[in-house]
Amino acid sequence: MARKKQAPRKRKGHNGSKRAQRFFGRTRIWTWESDRDHGNDAQNAAAVARTIRGWESLPADIAQAITRHRNNWVVCVRALCCANGEEWVEEEVRIMRDQCLNDFQDLYHDLREKVLAAQRYDQVIDVGWIAGTWINDPKDEDLSLVDLGASSKARQLLWQAVDRDYRKELAAA
Repeated sequence: MARKKQAPRKRKGHNGSKRAQRFFGRTRIWTWESDRDHGNDAQNAAAVARTIRGWESLPADIAQAITRHRNNWVVCVRALCCANGEEWVEEEVRIMRDQCLNDFQDLYHDLREKVLAAQRYDQVIDVGWIAGTWINDPKDEDLSLVDLGASSKARQLLWQAVDRDYRKELAAA
């Protein structure tokens, strides 16, 4: 009996957004308000991706691309605080589904105010945000203690100067 001839397989077309979702499926991006370029006051953002070798740093252009793609994000606005030699982190966490990280500016302002309202101003060393992508469960990401950096009086003074400028810009808007 002759075998039935099979039709050739059709290749599925390239889907760039699906590829980006897989690539950015396990990434983190964060910044602190005191971490700025000296020339133009732009905040520096750092990004890492989970690979088979662990967490690896990503170049700045890829970090920018991460913020432009729609993804599921766990966003943590956090304040690094210190009093009497003891450090802690005050945080507010929100989950964003299928959104660009570039679109969370208004949410950042609200969460920032909540975080700062929970602390005395003189105890705050720095304020910033960290966002992590998630695929199955947003609870997989515990972000509050990731990449805090060292607390110092210089960092606190720099943040206070940035905060004064931040408040002036909000008042002017």
